[in-house]
Amino acid sequence: MSRHVLNLVNFVRGCEPRKPMDLYTPVRQEIAVNRENGLKSTFLLQYDALIRPDFQELFLKERGEDLELGLWFEMCRPLTEAVEIPWRGRPGFDWDWYVDPGFLPAYTPGQRERLIDQAFAKFYEIFGCFPRTAGAWLLDAHSMAYMSEKYNMDAFCICREQYAVDAYTLWGGYYSGGYYPSRRNMLCPAQTEKMQIKTPVFRMLGIDPIYGYDEEKHGPGLGGCYTMEPCWPCGKDPRVMEWYFRSYFTEPSLAGGHATTGQENSFGWERIEEGYRLQAGLIKRYREEGKLSVETLGETGAAFRSRFQKTPASALSALEDWSGNDLQSVWFSCVNYRANLFREGGRLFFRDMQRFDERVTEPYFDVPCRQWQAAYGNLPLVDNRLWSEPGREAALAFLEPVIRIESLAEHSEGELEALIRFADGHLGSVRFTENRISCQSCGSLEWDFGRGAFLRKVEKDRLVFGAQDMEYQLGITGAARPRGAGVCLEPAEGTVALVFIEE
Repeated sequence: MSRHVLNLVNFVRGCEPRKPMDLYTPVRQEIAVNRENGLKSTFLLQYDALIRPDFQELFLKERGEDLELGLWFEMCRPLTEAVEIPWRGRPGFDWDWYVDPGFLPAYTPGQRERLIDQAFAKFYEIFGCFPRTAGAWLLDAHSMAYMSEKYNMDAFCICREQYAVDAYTLWGGYYSGGYYPSRRNMLCPAQTEKMQIKTPVFRMLGIDPIYGYDEEKHGPGLGGCYTMEPCWPCGKDPRVMEWYFRSYFTEPSLAGGHATTGQENSFGWERIEEGYRLQAGLIKRYREEGKLSVETLGETGAAFRSRFQKTPASALSALEDWSGNDLQSVWFSCVNYRANLFREGGRLFFRDMQRFDERVTEPYFDVPCRQWQAAYGNLPLVDNRLWSEPGREAALAFLEPVIRIESLAEHSEGELEALIRFADGHLGSVRFTENRISCQSCGSLEWDFGRGAFLRKVEKDRLVFGAQDMEYQLGITGAARPRGAGVCLEPAEGTVALVFIEE
């Protein structure tokens, strides 16, 4: 049975070098609003907050079954100097959001372990126990495996899908819900038990299933990030938030709808309050109506570990569009791939498709990142955002015009079926399973790679790609034929299927 779960995750910094900021009030107010609405929450403390006496006093007083404490792994001067690593932050910045020096991947694996141990030891010194949850906008596989094995973690959280926002890119990962990461790439689900980190990862903070992928191309101009973050216009708009909650918690989701919301204290309570109070009321209402459960992040991770031995399939979709642009979007993620089926006007296409392979090694797995930015990814098959160019859109498109995605249906064992109404009136279907995507009665598809030069070979029953110093294949049921610079996929007995794993 699907579980629909929301986590309130607020993370707490102890300094703000960019401008004077009251960092204490947002935390105190978030706790108060949560308790007013009877909501469980998780607060993740950065080391500089962990050692501040006022935060220690507050959390020693307020922690309880409804308030979980964990660690937020952005680096700061007090933490690095505590383990005798010189601080590399910009002048005047005791906390620095650049990847180097602000995140664990900027350090050697041995240094990462020392930084982690120091933070855990300080947490134990103050609170008398080790934390079971940890997060950061950007973590790494070595650090996750180390924490999971040494401290028996229940859950990690990392940034939502984003391209070149702030100093880091996480592009091509598991889109929604939890997954068990590979020991070599924290953005990739593991396919085997041997390569699987035993603690699940969840993405922050409530990405928009239509507009979160390409804000500049399709975004309706509301501004800010298209997420549930309370400080941004989406996060404080009642109409938009109602839509988010319907998308996450009433549409088919397979393993269960999951979202996180919350905010870092360095935005200030003035920017956070309106959206935070709005969302707290929505969360309370949806919980009372039986549409979701509110858990600490650790509770969600522990339940995930007890239910799933490997990464389950999940879905996030929107068959209505809050902006009135009449767009539809269906995201499917599983242990082997992710894909996004998208309708714009009479055109239906796969906007994104990424293959997951536990052999892919993240760029800073065993060497430190010494740049201000970093990027993590997987094996691309379709990338409408990055590969499109003027006059040429990268997509895997259905050639027959459509009216709309009519409905979605969940099937057993993590299968999702989208029913498509075509312009001539007939119904086709796109069925997602762990091993393949089957397009029945949908006609031919045309694959345009735009400027994405990853296709290496076209054979009738398979396509061969190359990226990340690897060659990877996609099987085809039907027939694949070169067409210009792209590929045409033609059906056999009414079906075109993309085969990720032979059954």
